[in-house]
Amino acid sequence: MKYKLSQEEKKKYYDEGYLLLRNVINPQHINELMEFVAHVIELEGRNYIKDNHYDQHEILNKLLIEIKRLNPSSSSWIYQTILSSYKLKKFFIDIDIVPLVCDLLNIKNINNVGVVSPAFRFDIPGDSKNIRTWHQDGNYFLENKKGDSHLVVWIPTNKATKENGSVIMAPKSHRNGKLESIHEKSSEEFKSEQYTAPKSQYDNYDQVYVEAEVGDLAFIHMDLLHSSGINKTEDEVRYTAQIRMNTINDDEYRPVMLTPHYPEYKRFLK
Repeated sequence: MKYKLSQEEKKKYYDEGYLLLRNVINPQHINELMEFVAHVIELEGRNYIKDNHYDQHEILNKLLIEIKRLNPSSSSWIYQTILSSYKLKKFFIDIDIVPLVCDLLNIKNINNVGVVSPAFRFDIPGDSKNIRTWHQDGNYFLENKKGDSHLVVWIPTNKATKENGSVIMAPKSHRNGKLESIHEKSSEEFKSEQYTAPKSQYDNYDQVYVEAEVGDLAFIHMDLLHSSGINKTEDEVRYTAQIRMNTINDDEYRPVMLTPHYPEYKRFLK
């Protein structure tokens, strides 16, 4: 990526707690990633579609929605398979965002950039179990104590709108630093654990829906209060990629220790 941040853009990130850049990612990289995502969905749904003809758009929307409805365990298999894939890691390397991250985090040596949680989300219409309600990412990711030392890169891989549940920001809320959160354990199958913010923490801030196109990306401060919306469409899945980057030469840096977990999936193809 040859894009260089202006002083005005950096000031906006520091002042507002996030920065949305338009048309800075080569769409070819996103197309390659979404071709792979469609491939994984098709692997799980191949018996279901063997007598039908689905194009890529139908696989990414109609088929995934149907798989989720008929067998939620299969959508979990799809999600985890994408997260553990070579293609997802390659995507983050190909888009070459590290120079911009270094600029925002004031990292002078690329050897001091750390990475955690290369991630990929798909938000199914009507699914409220796995949305991230109001929170700070700094309560999930503890590599750096100070929010200024790490950030989230948020990348829509199809169009993100208010209607399909795009992220909601509370600009300037990062200025209060990391706040106490409410820990909600996952009490239901296929529901995510949460570290939620009480309403009092974000209620007095403006709430801005980020609407973005393929090729856009946003940098989000780790202390910024934000939330996923709910996908209110009937037949459109919202897809996003995220990665968190941190500062490893920080004296208080703590690398995460991941414990492998291999659940038994009830595969749809059986």
